[in-house]
Formats: sequence, structure tokens, C-alpha cells
Amino acid sequence: MNILKKILAGFLIAIGGFAFLKVGGIVGAFLFAFGIICVVKLFTPLYTGIAGTNEKFGTKMEVLALNIGGASLGALLMHFIYDPTVSDNIIPIVFNKITAPWYTTLVKAIMCGVIVDISVFLSKRDNSILPLLIGIPTFVICGFNHSIADAFYFGIYDNLIIDFGFIKPLIYYIIVVIGNYIGCNIRQIFTRDNLFKKV
Repeated sequence: MNILKKILAGFLIAIGGFAFLKVGGIVGAFLFAFGIICVVKLFTPLYTGIAGTNEKFGTKMEVLALNIGGASLGALLMHFIYDPTVSDNIIPIVFNKITAPWYTTLVKAIMCGVIVDISVFLSKRDNSILPLLIGIPTFVICGFNHSIADAFYFGIYDNLIIDFGFIKPLIYYIIVVIGNYIGCNIRQIFTRDNLFKKV
């Protein structure tokens, strides 16, 4: 069951990602938040949710791998929903991500990690989805890089390997995973008082 929950977390992010691609803009960013709200409320493990915790490194990598599997499964299923709007919108998003300088990718991934970690922390602490409704659309609108969302975006992009090869997307993705990890730990590094204890 725990394995299925980790897969489900990635699948939920895929649903949010599809909604964002379909609608776009501020509305699409808010719809994307559906995925992470479900992840938090259903207690499904998400990489950016545990990267800043005391879980073992192996556990974090397992969650990452199964999240990627769930997001990829979502992308596979959603290929059967032919939608020209989604097909058109994904092209510039993936192009801008993969062609960005490595340091830009890293900073965007770090900022995403910061926002997700704090949003989830505050949501759990206050038992409220409001931090998620504000924080998650913020990182989406800013174009910050979320590792599991990117797994879905790469999966829904039809010609990823043909257009970019294998190495460039792989290097990009590794940088995002590292950046998310750093960002998810910044709260713990810079705040040591009881108000900001880990959840």
C-alpha cells in the first residue's frame, strides 16, 4: 500500500499539471494546486514533501522514483486525451526548461523547494489548505522547477528524445532534483526555534 501511495502522489501531480497545461495562466496555476492539496490531505508521500525531513536518503530516493513512475503513468494515460491546447502549451514550457543555463535551472528548483516546503509545513501546522492555495500557484506562475511536475511534463511531451536527445533532459532533471532537495531544507537550516520545527 505504501508503494501505491507513492505512485499515487506522482499521479496526482500529473492531474494538476494537465489542468495547468489545459488552462494556463493564473487560473491554471491555481488548478495545479489541486494535485499537491490532494497529496497533503491524503498523506501520500511526495519527494518535495519529504526531502526536508529526517527520512533516510534511500527512502527519499524510493519516493522520488515511485513519484516519477506515477507522474509518467499519468502522462501515458493522458496521451489518450487528445487536446491540441495541451500539446501546444507543453512545447515552449519544456523548451524553456531544457535550454536554460544550469544555474538558472538550479535556482528555480531551489526556489520551488523553498515554497513547497514552507507551504506544506504551514498547511499541516494550521490544518488549512490556504498556504497551499497561495504557495503552489506562486511557484507555478514564477516558472520554478518541480521535479515531479517536470516528470509529467517530459512524459506528456511527444518528441522529447527526438528534439533534445537523452543527455540534456537527464542533466536538467538531476539538477532539478538536487535543487528541490536544497530548497526543501532551507527552512530547517535557517530556522531553529520551536515555531519552525519539522512536521
